[in-house]
Amino acid sequence: MDAPHPGPEANAPGDPDVVIYGATLAGIMAALRLRLRGLTSLILEPTGHVGGIVAGGLVKTDAPNVDEAHAGLTRSRYFAGIGAEYGTDDAQYLFEPKVAQRVAQRLITEANATVQLHQRIHGPQDVEVTGRRITGVRTADGWRRARFFIDASYEGDLMAAAGVPYVVGREPASRYDEPYAGFQPVQAYRRGPFRPNTLYPVGPAPRSAAGEGDDKTQAYNFRGVLTRDADRLPFPKPEDYDPKRYLYLRQLLEHRGIPGLSSIVTHTALLPNGKYQTNQALFIGFDLPGASWDYPDGSWRRREEIIAEQARWHQGMLYFLANDPSLPETFRADARTFGLPTDEFLDSPHGPGFPHALYIREARRLLGATVLTQHHLLKPNNTTATPVCCWKYGMDSHVVQYYAEGGDTIVGEGTLSGTEHNPPVDLYQIPAECLFPAAGGIENLTVGICFSASHVGYSSPRMEPNYGMLGEACGELAAQTIRTGRPVQEYRYAELAAALTEHGSVLDLPGLR
Repeated sequence: MDAPHPGPEANAPGDPDVVIYGATLAGIMAALRLRLRGLTSLILEPTGHVGGIVAGGLVKTDAPNVDEAHAGLTRSRYFAGIGAEYGTDDAQYLFEPKVAQRVAQRLITEANATVQLHQRIHGPQDVEVTGRRITGVRTADGWRRARFFIDASYEGDLMAAAGVPYVVGREPASRYDEPYAGFQPVQAYRRGPFRPNTLYPVGPAPRSAAGEGDDKTQAYNFRGVLTRDADRLPFPKPEDYDPKRYLYLRQLLEHRGIPGLSSIVTHTALLPNGKYQTNQALFIGFDLPGASWDYPDGSWRRREEIIAEQARWHQGMLYFLANDPSLPETFRADARTFGLPTDEFLDSPHGPGFPHALYIREARRLLGATVLTQHHLLKPNNTTATPVCCWKYGMDSHVVQYYAEGGDTIVGEGTLSGTEHNPPVDLYQIPAECLFPAAGGIENLTVGICFSASHVGYSSPRMEPNYGMLGEACGELAAQTIRTGRPVQEYRYAELAAALTEHGSVLDLPGLR
């Protein structure tokens, strides 16, 4: 029997055992794990919707290259729950947003979690820290206290407000000896001719040296959902619509001889109901490099400005493709066969049928007990003594910035290969130490999405199925910490592994060695 250890006091009446910031897939799976351990959770969601980007538009979900790596309740309850909605017994990775939101809400109910929407952390004034423990979070209804806290947000606002060390942007190549780190002009896309080549959204040429770090983030976008149903909504014209913004897109369509929108999006059909997913698509596409840089550390007011700019870019592009007279009528006619769905995103702040969630590919990243780097994704450093899951997906970083080169070339810098293919990785394990602060830091916090990794290290595991599995591990770490009263840094791995595998997590696979 262990000697008593100073730890969190028992809850006051009405207080949850755990406060989770973010009703994302990671947050929901953490809450479900906590419920199975007999613990209560309060989920504070900064937006007006649950389910994160999976329910907010990212409905062509990137699963691991090794199917067996996707496991646990994330697979059996969430993605298989989506599959059940379509009459299949297995996990489904192509689906409709309304189905994802329905399954998310069902699991929140099963977890018996209380959810409060529109609860945003603005800074240190909204998080109370006593010693090395978070003791409370401010909400619209006053302070909420708990014994443990989980940051399952895309932004990492809870960990940042608690004073936990983190990073934004790209480390220099020298920091972790990562060949792909920092400014990568050699690995950039170069496309042309574009004349002129300095208009929006092209920025000034960087003065950085190759491999030098910066605070720039990869491009975000909205993951739109289109339909050809007869009752589709026509693409709306944004209030400040300016067709000149899409000059480079028009030139690119001409250069490549693309005959219509169907040539761009029909390969992303979402079975079984004939909807289509938008992503970046072309070199000039729905991504908006440069617009994301202020988002991670920005105020919520600044973030709302960024979100609005991204929405205008996306909506204006769709309107342009369907209506601009500079495009052939055959192209416009094809684009008008698509529209926004009448059964999705009905209460979106950006208008009916348009996604309510911006896809935040990467924001803050915890500086934790272990930093996952490029080396951890490749043999022989791909295994760990304390795995919480297995994963395999190529190193996927979207363009960070456009800049002009010469008289007619636009450079898209930030990809890690300079081609349409991501640099490959080996099957690897993610250690528990990526999910909490280093020794001497906050003792009752885990971080599921903004986990500890370099920019390059983060580029592979930054996928929603993996976030769900990491959320499960965050929940089990919280449960163990509450039970033992010890700091999360003093967790017992054997007990954590047993708890994870009890509900289907896979911590080791033959292909690892």
